[in-house]
Amino acid sequence: MLLINTMIRKNTITYWVLFLSLVGLSSCTTTKQVAQKAPEKQVAQGTTQVTKDQNREFQYLLIEGLKQKALGNIDKAIPIFSRCLEIDPTSSTAMFELANIHIAKGDFTSAMLLLEKAVANNPENEYYHLMLARVYQQNKQFDKAADQYGQLAVLFPGNDDYKYYHASLLAQAGKYEDALKAFDVLQQSTGPLEQIAVAKQQLYLKMGKKKEAFDEIEGLIKTNPKDTRYYGLLADMYLADGDSAKALENYHKILKISPDNGFVQISLANFYRESGKPDEAYKHLLLAFKNPNLDVDTKIQMYAMLIQKDNRKVSDEQELELLKAMMNANMDDERPRAMFVDYLIQQNKIEKARDEMRIVVGMNKDNIQYWQRLLFLDNNLQDWKAMYTDGDDALKYFPSQPLLYVMKAVGALQMEKYKDVISILDKGQQYVGDNNQVSSQFYMYRAEALYKMKKLKEAYAMFDKVVQLDPTNYTAMNNYAYYLSLRNDSLQLAEKLSGKVVQANPDNATFLDTYAWVLFKKKDYKLAKFYMESAIRNDDDKNPVLLEHYGDILYFLNEKDKALENWEKSEKMGNGSPMLKEKIEKKTYIEENPN
Repeated sequence: MLLINTMIRKNTITYWVLFLSLVGLSSCTTTKQVAQKAPEKQVAQGTTQVTKDQNREFQYLLIEGLKQKALGNIDKAIPIFSRCLEIDPTSSTAMFELANIHIAKGDFTSAMLLLEKAVANNPENEYYHLMLARVYQQNKQFDKAADQYGQLAVLFPGNDDYKYYHASLLAQAGKYEDALKAFDVLQQSTGPLEQIAVAKQQLYLKMGKKKEAFDEIEGLIKTNPKDTRYYGLLADMYLADGDSAKALENYHKILKISPDNGFVQISLANFYRESGKPDEAYKHLLLAFKNPNLDVDTKIQMYAMLIQKDNRKVSDEQELELLKAMMNANMDDERPRAMFVDYLIQQNKIEKARDEMRIVVGMNKDNIQYWQRLLFLDNNLQDWKAMYTDGDDALKYFPSQPLLYVMKAVGALQMEKYKDVISILDKGQQYVGDNNQVSSQFYMYRAEALYKMKKLKEAYAMFDKVVQLDPTNYTAMNNYAYYLSLRNDSLQLAEKLSGKVVQANPDNATFLDTYAWVLFKKKDYKLAKFYMESAIRNDDDKNPVLLEHYGDILYFLNEKDKALENWEKSEKMGNGSPMLKEKIEKKTYIEENPN
């Protein structure tokens, strides 16, 4: 379908944009406008006879009610206006004010009853009709709303807005013939207008009168032969009617008038794709993406549709070409480049993705998601120095975002800046709030730093807090269990923690390795062997340390030849541990020194 900018032209009809919001009347809008003024004199009793004292009371109460409503004291205003109606049941002013409050509270039924009475008492009051029409629209009683605007059009024959609303609401009510007649009446007042012609065209289509629908758009073309939007409407109509030749003819008319029209290129791309001509479709699509006059939002929307996982319409090569075309045509907008980063990540070109992400962040430093993505890429590349410095830069723009403190702390931890880790987390702690998962991250990395600083008691206390705050933080529980086992501290607790982790993650090689190691330290070698073999089977990364640990277990099961064989395999796979080298040379197990 051709995408058309349907901006309403100002003419005698000045508030059609407002009508669109009125049709979809939101309760939010009415709530904020509680203090709307009554549109007649404040004391406006009806035919009910009141005494002078009652009249004075009525005047006082009405003014007091308006004051309370203006102050936002709605619950106080309601009984005051209700008392006004007890004094004079025909007071349209009190009805209107009370109805306005009911609208603000979402009670449209009560508002409707009051406004119907107000209109009956004052049939020439413009504001009562308008408010009642709005309530009818909110209740989807479009025929009644149309009737109110019809009455307003009679009362104010020079107001074309009311004629337009009358016709449009008749259409919404499904009264197509009446709506067409109402649009004809409006057209007699305004002369030929695009909005009226398009509205009539839509009505004719709903009524199955295709010829009349085509005639309306043809009429617009005769009036404005250089306006490409009308050819687009005509092309879409022909396409919907199954006449692809006529549709194509009108698309090409647009290109003849406006060769750089990006919207028609997209329409042609869709046309050829649906016609089973993917190469021709892609040619026009690429032209649209290269077009600097086509807004980037349209391109992004189109791109997202093209790369849907379950309905992909372009190859990887075409996707890359479209991204580059979009970046070159819209160089001042960082979003196409951010999408290029996503593409590179999918292609596992992480280094290149990080380079591009730096450009994206440079173009828009006020987007926290860009900073986070850059930091995640630093993490994927294990570039801890970059993660530390990028985290520091990000915090200059978002000093209250706890995740940024965590990521900077991770960089510091990997760089062995343990005091910095504590300092960073202390600064960020005030922004964590009641989020237990985020708190557990802060405590976990503080625990890691304290452990590396040999402050074991404090580290273990921090790990205990992590487990208490977030029982699903399996990384912290795994590390805690490993540290305990290294020093033979609380092996029962280590086994309990590690067992819980493995139970929740039975295929995780790292967690299985830790559990096997804890069992090894407890001298349960047979069970340790079982879990270590499971770890090796699940190890997609082929971590050589697992083979070293497997050799250690085999050694104590008196399978010393196999132990040596696995140590040697571990070394060949890249394990450069001096302790492993010593094990191989001495053909014996060497106890690891946790210090």
